[in-house]
Amino acid sequence: MMKKIQRPPTLAVFAAESIKDAILEGQMLPGEPLHEIELSEKLNISRGTVREALRLLSQEGLVEVIPYRGAFVARLTPQMVEEIYTLRALLEPYAVRLCMEKRTFDEETLRQMAWLVKRMGEMERAGNYSETIKADMKFHQIISERCGHRLLTEVLKNLQAMTLMFILSTKLYQSDMISDEVTHQAIYEGILSGDPLTTEEIVRKHITDAGISLLNRMQSEVSDESREQIGQLQKEHST
Repeated sequence: MMKKIQRPPTLAVFAAESIKDAILEGQMLPGEPLHEIELSEKLNISRGTVREALRLLSQEGLVEVIPYRGAFVARLTPQMVEEIYTLRALLEPYAVRLCMEKRTFDEETLRQMAWLVKRMGEMERAGNYSETIKADMKFHQIISERCGHRLLTEVLKNLQAMTLMFILSTKLYQSDMISDEVTHQAIYEGILSGDPLTTEEIVRKHITDAGISLLNRMQSEVSDESREQIGQLQKEHST
């Protein structure tokens, strides 16, 4: 039987990964403009290739392309954060419970989970947020992808881009109260326990706690900014 030809990644794909890493590392912040000329010079590629890379990232939800204005790093609003975490808190715990009830976690998958938890801890301590986020994303993907519920899997897949931006935001706002290693170790131990309902609740609490904490931090910063603006206006009127 003839083997299918695997196409090598294009230059635009490599460029997209480079820009993505820069976003995940906090080098490019949410709302920041992404200038084609500047990126083409930094990456030593053509503007056309940069444009294609930005298009690929817009499909992932990491970049927002606004007609006649340009491309920007995507930014989550408090409302979007609330919608993301509340929806994930409904769907992902259920997917994990289905996986456990159907006993779809084999030894190799469990080893991969353990490695990812360890990886999160190592990367957190090293201050490597990009790799921490990637390990976090991969962990959540593998704990739910074998649920055997096709529509649920598709919905979770479509949420991945927003989930990525959500996790990135928790790093930028420093809203994590407990380390990723500790919270994901709890999920892993729940899976090892063999109790689907308890593990479902652990996953739900993990997602909900992260969402509430991020939302509170975002709203707190908005309030601080508003107070600063009011103070500045009062100062201007008094002079």
